[in-house]
Amino acid sequence: MAYKTQPGTAPPPPGAPIQWMESIPLIPNCPPGLEYLTQIDQIIVEQKVSLLEAFTEWEVKNKYAIYNGAGQQAYFAFEESDGCERLCCGAARGYTLHIVDNFQKEVAKITRPFLCCGNLCCQNETTIEAPPGNVIGVVRQQFGCASHNFAIYTPDGEAQLEIHGPNECGFGFACNCCADKVFKVKTLEGDTIGDIRKKWTGMTREYFTDADTFTVKFPIDLNVNTKATLIAATFLIDFLCFEDNNASR
Repeated sequence: MAYKTQPGTAPPPPGAPIQWMESIPLIPNCPPGLEYLTQIDQIIVEQKVSLLEAFTEWEVKNKYAIYNGAGQQAYFAFEESDGCERLCCGAARGYTLHIVDNFQKEVAKITRPFLCCGNLCCQNETTIEAPPGNVIGVVRQQFGCASHNFAIYTPDGEAQLEIHGPNECGFGFACNCCADKVFKVKTLEGDTIGDIRKKWTGMTREYFTDADTFTVKFPIDLNVNTKATLIAATFLIDFLCFEDNNASR
């Protein structure tokens, strides 16, 4: 596949231009702008570091760069949310994430409503639209005794996949702070077909910021709407499990 360079937000190696994936022709039954997802089996979601947040603990709007497995930037996502909710509610805030392509065209929108009970007992839910106005998937939090679990649904309410988080009471989550945190993507029959992995990014970044990096792996032939909904699930996992680092800082 050919690539081109263009101004963006991905951090290239010193002296190297940013690499953006080139446009792909429209594909039948694929939301415009999501054609990239039909050709890949993993993505990398990297939250951009905010120095203001790192040094003041003022919760700012999140920004994310989205790459393919080769490190080429395909999308950029930025948060729209209420300033009072960010200040008072932190990770429990409602948000809209706008996903744009390398031409700054919005190709998808992810929405999570504010819940007054935050991350404690409510069933958190997020919806993805592609293009904006056309719902293609829903992510709902499921009951988990000591883990964050989720399910992916079609717009009609048909369950498609389940996401099982790590045991948060076990050694692998809390005590082994330098380990990746893996959320397994499973079929309704219980077969693991992928994962959402929160990467360990180093002591300095983990301690002073809540800017996280995730890899999302899925079958290359998975329905493109379901792939996009897994991206929405990644953002929800980031907010629910890793966004509020004030206590650890």
